[in-house]
Amino acid sequence: MAEEKKKNIFDRAVDALTNRDEKAAAEKAAAEAAEAKALLEKAQAEAEKAKAEAEAAKKAALDAAKKAEEERARQGMLLQQQRLAEQKAAAEKAAAEKAAAEAAAAAAAAAVIKHVWTKDDTYASLALKHYGKFTEPYWRLIYEHNKGIIGNHPNDIRVGLEIEIPPLPEELK
Repeated sequence: MAEEKKKNIFDRAVDALTNRDEKAAAEKAAAEAAEAKALLEKAQAEAEKAKAEAEAAKKAALDAAKKAEEERARQGMLLQQQRLAEQKAAAEKAAAEKAAAEAAAAAAAAAVIKHVWTKDDTYASLALKHYGKFTEPYWRLIYEHNKGIIGNHPNDIRVGLEIEIPPLPEELK
């Protein structure tokens, strides 16, 4: 302090200005540090927010992928069920067609009339008796149906031979 008393006004003014400049620089540095700290905190907050958004987006993407996989699995099951239903329907249709064919065969077999050839029979008389007409297409139907039993010539038939009278086809009705 003794030294301070020896300073003149000019020296004291210089000291005051120097202190003031240093204080201003220190305040400016403190303000810049506070501003940098605020910017750092803001950047950290934004980074945390971005991290949270990224995690939320990742979770949403995983959820979407899981839902898509579940939907694919559900579609696969529906497709498999549809195929099974189609196979079942096809099997039922085939069974129904087979039953209808068997019924038709049984009806056709029932419609075939057995006849034992006598000495008074002719193809024309049998055609007239069973079909109501004695012309060639009718008696030839009887012969052609029994050709395996009779042979290659209509006159080769023997008395006592059992033949079949087939049902009349649509084109002759």
